[in-house]
Amino acid sequence: METPKRVLDRRGFPRLKASFGVRFGVCGQHGQDVPGFTNNVSVGGFCFFSPDTRAIVGDHLSLEITVPGFDDPLYFLGEVVRIEKRSAGYDVACRFDWLGQSDQYKEKLEALISAHLG
Repeated sequence: METPKRVLDRRGFPRLKASFGVRFGVCGQHGQDVPGFTNNVSVGGFCFFSPDTRAIVGDHLSLEITVPGFDDPLYFLGEVVRIEKRSAGYDVACRFDWLGQSDQYKEKLEALISAHLG
Protein backbone atom coordinates (compact mmCIF):
# COMPACT_ATOMS: atom_id res chain seq x y z
CA MET A 1 0.00 0.00 0.00
CA GLU A 2 1.23 3.46 -0.89
CA THR A 3 2.34 5.71 1.98
CA PRO A 4 -0.41 8.28 2.70
CA LYS A 5 0.48 11.84 1.70
CA ARG A 6 -1.06 15.27 2.13
CA VAL A 7 -2.65 16.72 -0.98
CA LEU A 8 -2.74 20.52 -1.05
CA ASP A 9 -5.77 22.04 -2.74
CA ARG A 10 -8.39 24.74 -2.56
CA ARG A 11 -11.23 22.62 -1.15
CA GLY A 12 -10.99 23.81 2.47
CA PHE A 13 -10.14 20.45 4.05
CA PRO A 14 -6.79 18.67 4.18
CA ARG A 15 -6.83 15.68 1.83
CA LEU A 16 -5.07 12.43 2.55
CA LYS A 17 -3.73 10.59 -0.49
CA ALA A 18 -4.31 6.95 0.47
CA SER A 19 -5.73 3.74 -0.94
CA PHE A 20 -8.58 2.21 1.08
CA GLY A 21 -11.16 -0.29 -0.11
CA VAL A 22 -14.53 1.14 -1.19
CA ARG A 23 -17.88 -0.43 -2.01
CA PHE A 24 -20.66 1.73 -3.35
CA GLY A 25 -24.12 1.64 -4.83
CA VAL A 26 -26.35 4.28 -6.39
CA CYS A 27 -29.15 5.17 -3.95
CA GLY A 28 -32.54 4.07 -5.24
CA GLN A 29 -31.08 1.53 -7.68
CA HIS A 30 -31.09 -2.16 -6.94
CA GLY A 31 -28.08 -4.21 -7.79
CA GLN A 32 -24.77 -5.36 -6.52
CA ASP A 33 -22.41 -2.93 -4.81
CA VAL A 34 -19.40 -2.03 -6.94
CA PRO A 35 -15.85 -2.26 -5.53
CA GLY A 36 -13.12 0.34 -5.83
CA PHE A 37 -10.38 2.08 -3.86
CA THR A 38 -9.80 5.63 -2.68
CA ASN A 39 -7.38 8.02 -4.35
CA ASN A 40 -7.73 10.65 -1.63
CA VAL A 41 -9.94 11.36 1.37
CA SER A 42 -10.98 14.45 3.35
CA VAL A 43 -13.66 15.26 5.89
CA GLY A 44 -15.65 16.92 3.10
CA GLY A 45 -15.49 14.09 0.57
CA PHE A 46 -13.21 11.83 -1.40
CA CYS A 47 -12.21 10.59 -4.82
CA PHE A 48 -12.13 6.90 -5.65
CA PHE A 49 -11.33 4.67 -8.60
CA SER A 50 -13.69 1.94 -9.77
CA PRO A 51 -13.46 -0.34 -12.79
CA ASP A 52 -17.21 0.11 -13.31
CA THR A 53 -19.83 2.69 -12.40
CA ARG A 54 -23.48 3.21 -13.09
CA ALA A 55 -23.31 6.58 -11.36
CA ILE A 56 -23.64 9.95 -13.04
CA VAL A 57 -22.91 13.45 -11.72
CA GLY A 58 -25.62 14.38 -9.23
CA ASP A 59 -26.35 10.80 -8.13
CA HIS A 60 -26.30 10.00 -4.44
CA LEU A 61 -24.24 6.99 -3.41
CA SER A 62 -24.22 4.75 -0.38
CA LEU A 63 -20.55 4.24 0.43
CA GLU A 64 -18.53 1.89 2.59
CA ILE A 65 -14.81 2.56 3.19
CA THR A 66 -12.61 -0.11 4.77
CA VAL A 67 -9.70 1.42 6.66
CA PRO A 68 -6.96 -0.91 7.96
CA GLY A 69 -6.81 -0.76 11.74
CA PHE A 70 -10.47 0.28 12.15
CA ASP A 71 -12.77 -2.31 13.74
CA ASP A 72 -15.63 -1.63 11.32
CA PRO A 73 -16.00 -0.04 7.88
CA LEU A 74 -17.08 3.61 7.69
CA TYR A 75 -20.49 4.22 6.10
CA PHE A 76 -21.39 7.42 4.27
CA LEU A 77 -23.82 8.93 1.81
CA GLY A 78 -22.28 11.12 -0.87
CA GLU A 79 -23.16 13.09 -3.97
CA VAL A 80 -21.19 12.54 -7.17
CA VAL A 81 -19.64 15.86 -8.23
CA ARG A 82 -17.30 14.63 -10.98
CA ILE A 83 -16.56 11.48 -12.99
CA GLU A 84 -13.50 11.05 -15.18
CA LYS A 85 -13.05 8.09 -17.54
CA ARG A 86 -9.69 6.33 -17.22
CA SER A 87 -8.30 3.54 -19.38
CA ALA A 88 -9.24 0.86 -16.83
CA GLY A 89 -12.29 2.47 -15.23
CA TYR A 90 -13.46 5.70 -13.62
CA ASP A 91 -12.34 8.25 -11.03
CA VAL A 92 -15.44 9.32 -9.09
CA ALA A 93 -15.34 12.41 -6.85
CA CYS A 94 -17.97 12.64 -4.10
CA ARG A 95 -18.97 15.23 -1.56
CA PHE A 96 -20.19 13.71 1.71
CA ASP A 97 -23.90 14.30 2.39
CA TRP A 98 -24.01 12.25 5.57
CA LEU A 99 -21.32 10.83 7.80
CA GLY A 100 -22.86 7.77 9.48
CA GLN A 101 -23.60 7.32 13.18
CA SER A 102 -23.75 10.95 14.20
CA ASP A 103 -20.29 12.48 14.51
CA GLN A 104 -18.49 9.19 15.21
CA TYR A 105 -17.38 8.60 11.59
CA LYS A 106 -16.44 12.22 11.07
CA GLU A 107 -14.25 12.09 14.19
CA LYS A 108 -12.62 8.83 13.02
CA LEU A 109 -11.95 10.33 9.60
CA GLU A 110 -10.51 13.51 11.12
CA ALA A 111 -8.27 11.46 13.44
CA LEU A 112 -7.05 9.29 10.56
CA ILE A 113 -6.20 12.27 8.37
CA SER A 114 -4.60 14.15 11.26
CA ALA A 115 -2.45 11.14 12.24
CA HIS A 116 -1.06 10.79 8.72
CA LEU A 117 -0.63 14.47 7.98
CA GLY A 118 0.63 15.35 11.49
